[in-house]
Amino acid sequence: MSLLKITVNNVEHTLDVPQSRTLAEVLRYDLRLTGTKIGCNEAECGICTVHVNGVPVDSCIYPAFKAQGAQVKTIEGLAQIDEHGEYLHPVQAEFINHCAVQCGFCTPGLIMTAAALLDENVSPTDKDIKIALKDTYCRCTGYTSVINAIKSAGKVMRGEGTLPVNEPQVGEVMHSISRSEPVPDIVDRVTGRAKYTDDYVFDGMLFARTLRSRFPHARVLKIDTSKAEALEGVRAVLTAKDIPGDNIHGLVHSDWPVLCAEGDKVRYMGDAVAIVAADTQEIADQAIALIDVKYEPLPIVTDPEYAHSPDAPLVHEEREDGNLLKHIKVRHGDIERGFAEADVIIEREYHTPTTEHAFLEPECAIGIPAGWDSAHQKLTVYVGSQIPYQDRNQIARAMGLKDDEVRVRGTLIGGGFGGKEDIAGQIHVAMLAAATGHPVKMLYTRQESLLFHPKRHATIIRIKTGATKDGRLTAVQAELYGDAGAYASLSDKVMTRATTHATGPYNVPNAKIDCYAMYTNNVPSGAFRGFGVTQSAFAVEQNMDLVAEAIGMDAVEFRRINAQKVGVTTATGQLLRESVGLLETIDQCDRDMRAGANGDFKWGWREGDLAFGWGIACAYKNTGLGGGAPDKSNAEVEAFDDGTVEVRCSSADMGQGLVAVLAQCAAEELGLPYRNVRVLLSDTDLTPDGGPTTASRQTYMSGNAVRLAAEGLRQVLTSVIAEELDYAP
Repeated sequence: MSLLKITVNNVEHTLDVPQSRTLAEVLRYDLRLTGTKIGCNEAECGICTVHVNGVPVDSCIYPAFKAQGAQVKTIEGLAQIDEHGEYLHPVQAEFINHCAVQCGFCTPGLIMTAAALLDENVSPTDKDIKIALKDTYCRCTGYTSVINAIKSAGKVMRGEGTLPVNEPQVGEVMHSISRSEPVPDIVDRVTGRAKYTDDYVFDGMLFARTLRSRFPHARVLKIDTSKAEALEGVRAVLTAKDIPGDNIHGLVHSDWPVLCAEGDKVRYMGDAVAIVAADTQEIADQAIALIDVKYEPLPIVTDPEYAHSPDAPLVHEEREDGNLLKHIKVRHGDIERGFAEADVIIEREYHTPTTEHAFLEPECAIGIPAGWDSAHQKLTVYVGSQIPYQDRNQIARAMGLKDDEVRVRGTLIGGGFGGKEDIAGQIHVAMLAAATGHPVKMLYTRQESLLFHPKRHATIIRIKTGATKDGRLTAVQAELYGDAGAYASLSDKVMTRATTHATGPYNVPNAKIDCYAMYTNNVPSGAFRGFGVTQSAFAVEQNMDLVAEAIGMDAVEFRRINAQKVGVTTATGQLLRESVGLLETIDQCDRDMRAGANGDFKWGWREGDLAFGWGIACAYKNTGLGGGAPDKSNAEVEAFDDGTVEVRCSSADMGQGLVAVLAQCAAEELGLPYRNVRVLLSDTDLTPDGGPTTASRQTYMSGNAVRLAAEGLRQVLTSVIAEELDYAP
């Protein structure tokens, strides 16, 4: 330990810290300035950016003692505060005005990077801004709003006002719904006050790590934890024999072990074998390395098509269908007649890879034992989850408890995109908290997140497309193999969606689609934005371009001819009765592509060594769970004496603005000012189940649940007031 003297946000500190401490660790763990986020610990993502003597640095690798005697500024110190209040820095204010904040996890890094740029140059070009941001990532926004916000902040700092904000066109002006209301916690997100799971600290908290399999497929022969247990500072080392309840979890199919036991198998390089809780993260990491596991390696299967063959190694021997998780079929019309009517037939094979979600907040969970304090009378898990009630139920099953004996308290989510639906560390921290009697935090490293948590499905797609020479589709036949990985997760649902969308958003009179969701020894595959549609769309649209080329037709016109319209029946048998905007969308895209070409539009051209080109592709995706699954949401709205109301709904805000949406729904129905509505999300003890935050369903489902609850409240209030005034409502 050594003394570190440092001035942070104009406050001097003298700290006794290890020489190995990074600046980010000092800020977050010693000074509790959690606005500085850590996304990678490798200076790759830039979200840990702070200023040291006015220079932006990646604090996650910056040695703390390199800042000895330095002036450090963090996101918490950027705004000016005096006796009259808080005055946001122009960058912070313009990030709000230009909607450059979504999940908010990367926002502190972006703002600190932008502030440093504007300190040097208040008139940056787009190129200047892009160069400054090249090592500071944002997964949500797409950067356009970020660049506009920085340019606008520059105008403010030059004394020239702000850039205009593009307001949406509104058909009908309503009380609240038609207005762009600020997200209630937006100021917290731009000032570093917004708290994500890793930002929470509890007295006596321990730190956890998971020992994972070194093999993609092996029998566990022996687990020796004795050396780890003997390490000073280790509070618990748990294996499968320590699980109080069922050693299994899963969203749809319960096939994923909480911990792989002696005599059982590991099925991918990432299966959990043991978990450790210790006084520090460093001790937990040391303890994991001391656990000795003996394995018997087994043959592996990594290709979903090979997994379907009779000689493939079995991932789950107990299954009657071998490695087949699900065979999904679509049959529509007469496929043989359809190809007989075709003048052109294109048949190709396409491969799409496994894809990482790349949310910037690594998975994190905190378990609090029952009775820890007055606020935690039952086993509680803090986690940024897209499905808090499903988390609760899976934790309870593994812990041998009733569902209502577990509480899940949702935190802000630093990006999800479907990747925070599956269980990560939730059950493990619950076990360790119960075993040690202490709060326990498990924060994945970026390497863990990349290697072990479910991804987008890799697929093999063979697709055959037939059309007449005048551009009319006659038939589509496809065979898909989806790589589910070692455990089911949501694979049968994802690959069902890939199957139902394998004809694209087109009028296809004859279709035959077969999809095989297959177990392999790869990392499990799960939900990811697009939910299987993206893979099919890639294959469908590649073939559409090839068919258009073969018949000599413009790619836009070919799609226009076959676009779904009101009155069309899809290949899955759904009659499209209303709101089919594909033709209008194609036409607008076509106009936008050709605008400014002065009548000389070209699909592709070269300028020196650079090639440029336009392309068009169409796809559509369902809203809601779909597939005939029951889809529901619950919400409560309560009125208080001070004229405010509280909306309660267990759903997740990942930056999509759900809190604002639900508040607007209640304000609209009750005729209240937007600011009079507060929203409580994601607490399984206090908020009713809003269902999964997935499939773009929350605005429609939970929004309507809030609307109906507010309508009921308005009727009750009207009746009570009428009775008190002796007046008919």
